Amino acid sequence: MGCRKTVSYLDAYADNELGVRQRRSVENHLAGCAACRQRLEAIRGVDAFLTSSQPVPPVPPVLSARIMAEARRRRAADEGRTGVSLAPLRAVFAGLSTPMRLAAGATALLALVTGLSVSGSGLFLRQGTRAGQADINGLEWFTPAPPASVGAAYLAMADEPKTEDFP
Repeated sequence: MGCRKTVSYLDAYADNELGVRQRRSVENHLAGCAACRQRLEAIRGVDAFLTSSQPVPPVPPVLSARIMAEARRRRAADEGRTGVSLAPLRAVFAGLSTPMRLAAGATALLALVTGLSVSGSGLFLRQGTRAGQADINGLEWFTPAPPASVGAAYLAMADEPKTEDFP
């Protein structure tokens, strides 16, 4: 085993987290490499410093209860808004790198635009232009909602004057 691979295992070795085979390989390398032994001693020094520091005070039960109540409140708010929990989706995106998040967003946008254009909603046609003559230079191709869709029905209802006040 070379130095580069051994260094990647030193933290786990110091914490006794390696399997028997990997542990033997690291020990064999350490027997002949002074530089890796020095790195291991530095890691053990940091571990000793951290364990010798003052103990962490316990979390007050009131704080723990407040944190859990806030978490429940936010989850209920998320479920109330959408009808489903967004936590699994957030967990997936939180684990992605920035380039992967951008790629996922671009894919979703491409799927949205493709779906709207294939549905025949006239997404890329400016009102008054001839069929087949697309004009996408302006923002006129962003329609608020495709005709005869749930979104269009919602927008029509939202534009109506309100007769009742809701709490």
